[in-house]
Amino acid sequence: MKFWILFLASVCSVLSWADCHTLDLSVLFSKDFMVIGAKGGFTPNIFYTTQSGQYGTRYVTLHRESEDDPGRIMWALYSEKNGTLDHVIVDEDGQMYKAVGSGEGGKNPPSRKSFKYRGKDGVVAPLSALDEVAWNLIQLRKTAEDRHDSNDVLIVVESEQDREAFLRKIRSYKPLVQMAKNAGISYFSFAVSGEVGANFGDLTKLSQDMYDAVGLKMPPQEEVKKHQRCSCVVSSEKRTPRAVMFENDNRDGVGEPVELNTPHNRGVLKILKGK
Repeated sequence: MKFWILFLASVCSVLSWADCHTLDLSVLFSKDFMVIGAKGGFTPNIFYTTQSGQYGTRYVTLHRESEDDPGRIMWALYSEKNGTLDHVIVDEDGQMYKAVGSGEGGKNPPSRKSFKYRGKDGVVAPLSALDEVAWNLIQLRKTAEDRHDSNDVLIVVESEQDREAFLRKIRSYKPLVQMAKNAGISYFSFAVSGEVGANFGDLTKLSQDMYDAVGLKMPPQEEVKKHQRCSCVVSSEKRTPRAVMFENDNRDGVGEPVELNTPHNRGVLKILKGK
């Protein structure tokens, strides 16, 4: 499985995780998969497709067995509230009731009985990739609640050429942000990979709009300084730590090219070994 992604496109240098006792939770969104980073490693990719149906437009998880596999829809058992999906139902061990659909592309849902769920409520619906990311994020956080940054998460997104299209994409991640907040995560920052479009305008205003899009307040500068990430430390005294980091951001007048220390150009094995 191809495992190269654009990650932490920012004005940062990467420290060895072996010398850094932090969790460094990150959620990375690419055009066809989502993945969580923690302590320099990564969870398996969560592949997805965009699907419109009874419950609106959603990012739906795809089960893929190889790089060339187009994938099949993953289905899950959901509680329902006022005709809309509420949350994924889990068993006594906290595991989601989920299964791969049958037929072409997994479009045929498994029967409700196949989940062996004893409750009377619950409907079978395509599993939201955001729900799966949130579940994994919460599980990772539970294993490292002793780390001082276990309530922090960095959301890494790819840029777009159009400002409104970019903000619509950010807005579509709001359910994930709300689930993370409900689980106790209290500090959110962003990193944007790739060049911003010509009509993006002022980056400070854009940063504020990104926080507004997911229902958050942008943290003040003093708060940002308190939450600098171990893997994301300002590499130049001229640079200002920011709640939203943009690739090749020159707001501080630093014109030299930014070297991106990422899985894309460092290699995943080096990161996992803390090199």
